[in-house]
Amino acid sequence: MTSIYFTSGSKIISVSGRERDWSINEIETGYDDVRAVAADELAETIYVGTFDDGLFRSRNNGETFEAVGQDVLPKRVMSLHISPVSKRLYVGTEPSELHYSDDDGETWAEMTALQDLPSKSEWSFPPRPDTHHVKDIASGTQDESFVLAGIELGGIMRSVDNGESFEDRKAGSQFDVHNMIIHPDDDNLLYEAGGGGYAWSDDKGESWQIDNEGLGDFTYLVHVAVDPGDKNTVLVSGARGPVSAYMPEREKTEMKVFRKQGDTPWEEITEGLPDSKGTIVTHLLTSPDEPSVFYGVNNKGVYHSVDRGKSWMKVPVEFPEEVTKNKINSACLTN
Repeated sequence: MTSIYFTSGSKIISVSGRERDWSINEIETGYDDVRAVAADELAETIYVGTFDDGLFRSRNNGETFEAVGQDVLPKRVMSLHISPVSKRLYVGTEPSELHYSDDDGETWAEMTALQDLPSKSEWSFPPRPDTHHVKDIASGTQDESFVLAGIELGGIMRSVDNGESFEDRKAGSQFDVHNMIIHPDDDNLLYEAGGGGYAWSDDKGESWQIDNEGLGDFTYLVHVAVDPGDKNTVLVSGARGPVSAYMPEREKTEMKVFRKQGDTPWEEITEGLPDSKGTIVTHLLTSPDEPSVFYGVNNKGVYHSVDRGKSWMKVPVEFPEEVTKNKINSACLTN
């Protein structure tokens, strides 16, 4: 069974199922502004990060939540990541700090080397220019000591020694980081969606290249996904800019999904997806166990592709009206 969790105001929405048999569940966290979600379905554990109240954990699939790391973590938790190998929990905060726990949030350590990078004085999040945050986190599947921290706005910071040290952002990557992923079968292959478009690396982030051919003026990319079974099939979702990317109620809101294979230009994908106008940027998700399969989540619904992202079907669940009007800050998938 596949389960997709995503944020909606104070709630986590869970959509679970397979083929044509799906269900939806609303989980009320009790906290106004949920910014991040991560889940370990086997352990029935859900983690939620909030904007001003810290990190919370549920060990009963969302029936109840308890605060964790309250004496250690900053109150603004902006990103969460569970290692696909060790199940280590990573937490990214505002201001930018990277913390981790190896015991489900009972004890914590900080990767303090992130604070020593030369570019740190230039990090700044435009809506709150006096601060910045860890927008996304990724870790290796072959090499657990390989960790990426994406700073908004600052760039991708790379560690190859389990956070003992970090390397500063590299030319050719997107400094306005929104989403970055590591291919599940090859730690050398990195993919990034950023405010200036798409960037990729085939040497574990030592060097990067930008590739926006075919995106037109939709170069404000927010999410990226790669086919677990084909390193050359990549999808991105984006908008013309931040004003039209996130909020369903804005008149200018419009998103597009693009697909590319290898060196070919990006091509817009529309079959089975909702009208781009009025649709917020689609969160793109995959599972290492499902080659050729992609999932997408936006304010119009959950979508599913089984042909490497070329065509889509809407998952047969209906969102509550409140969910269709909310921004989606974070989404994750388990199966």
